[in-house]
Amino acid sequence: MTTAPMRSRLALVVEDHPVIQRAMKRHLEAMRFRVLTAFDFRTAVGHLRAETPDIVCVDLSLPSESGYELCEHIRRAPGLAHVPIMLTSERSSAEDMARAEEVGANAFLRKPFSMARLTTGIEMLLAEGPPKSQRWLRRLQCV
Repeated sequence: MTTAPMRSRLALVVEDHPVIQRAMKRHLEAMRFRVLTAFDFRTAVGHLRAETPDIVCVDLSLPSESGYELCEHIRRAPGLAHVPIMLTSERSSAEDMARAEEVGANAFLRKPFSMARLTTGIEMLLAEGPPKSQRWLRRLQCV
């Protein structure tokens, strides 16, 4: 009897800073994720049309549309509404946190961050599992 191969987890990293994007990609690959990367909203949406990631890490400040807009897009897309979203940003005012929660982010990671904090946040989000109700956002977690 053969068993089906285990599906690798897929992460989408949307980050316009090349050094940060490469560091996150390498770290997620070390965590055994297959990683797609995007520098902007348009490329990220293309990836999301092709595949459904297990987690999305989104920089708040993207070159054209913002990370907030990408979160809204993900939450409106029927096959993606359940995907955990971690926003990353240098900004972390009360207004930024409220807006992140409003658009559907599940976690907020303030830059600069260590890869250990990134790991903690991702593990926390994935451990929660799929939402149990239509209310997919429980409370924004700050990691």
